[in-house]
Amino acid sequence: MISFFKRIFFRRKKPTGDNGNFRIQFKELENSNSLKKKGKLVKHPDADVHKLMILATKIKRKDGYLKAIEFLKDISETYLREGNTALVSCMNKLIPYIRREPTISYKDARDYLATIIDNIPANEPYFLNLHITMADHINSFDTGEAIRYLSGVLDMDALTHHQYSMLIKLADLNIVNQNKKQAGKLLDIARNYIEPCTDRFDKIRRERMWFRASANFAYNEINKTRNTDYLYYLFIEFLLDMSRVVNPMNIEDFHKRKDQYFKKERGFADSEKFHSIIKQLNIEDKKETILKQLYGFAFEELPLILGVTKTELYFRPGDKESLIEIRAKKVFYRRPFKELSNIRDWVQKFVNSLVPATT
Repeated sequence: MISFFKRIFFRRKKPTGDNGNFRIQFKELENSNSLKKKGKLVKHPDADVHKLMILATKIKRKDGYLKAIEFLKDISETYLREGNTALVSCMNKLIPYIRREPTISYKDARDYLATIIDNIPANEPYFLNLHITMADHINSFDTGEAIRYLSGVLDMDALTHHQYSMLIKLADLNIVNQNKKQAGKLLDIARNYIEPCTDRFDKIRRERMWFRASANFAYNEINKTRNTDYLYYLFIEFLLDMSRVVNPMNIEDFHKRKDQYFKKERGFADSEKFHSIIKQLNIEDKKETILKQLYGFAFEELPLILGVTKTELYFRPGDKESLIEIRAKKVFYRRPFKELSNIRDWVQKFVNSLVPATT
């Protein structure tokens, strides 16, 4: 079986106009994957994965990276045998640990991850995220090579919404590498692969990823128009981050995240990028006012726009609820996310009020 990594970097250059033949070759290689032939059922992660990752951190602090790496490799092998999608979370913890261990080389880490990728079950698109893990690892060594790797993966087959996260990652890498034209093109392509997503919270997550990448893209264009674009994308990304935790069944998550922003444990308020942009726009003196208005909208008005009642927003454990109220809370997650236009309109007006257009 040919390593997926080698297929990306060492495959024969396809002749012009020979796309069909190239796709046939790829399908033949994919069909040779023994795990694909098994048609393995995929087991989705349970709550234990989070606890195990916390335990890995404790092992690292007490006994060092090598012990934590051994622990995580054991878990990874179990997840791989089971076809458990928790493998992705585990590898995202493991590979950074391997990079920090001086006795393990960059190549050894890359080869280990390539072996994992070669053996993942083929019937669960979520495992595609391991290519992002690989791109992150390669990026620690060479951004250009990371771009070539992820581009190669995306060239292997027809695009679907399953490759959305890879498109965003590739756009981010191109932004870092100052490939502005290609980054803009990828963001335009990615925009077309948000809508097929029907899950409410996954759609909000995808929208947030796109606006975050678009903010980074705008930041690298130094002029007043792009500076205001940066604020526009940044503020929408923040509001989408809050939107993801607006769920009346778990409203305490919304209030926890709100507190993280107030305490500046999360967010952009003290970031160098935000400070640089408001300085360039000559609105540094408005910083506290900006945050007060933005947070006021996010924490008070946004939940209501998304369809949460005031009673649900300020619900506390022990408060009385009718059966009708409980049922309404339970079906909230089934509601499609259709409020992006409301969020965009509010942010556009807000940014315009901060930096009036010049004629």
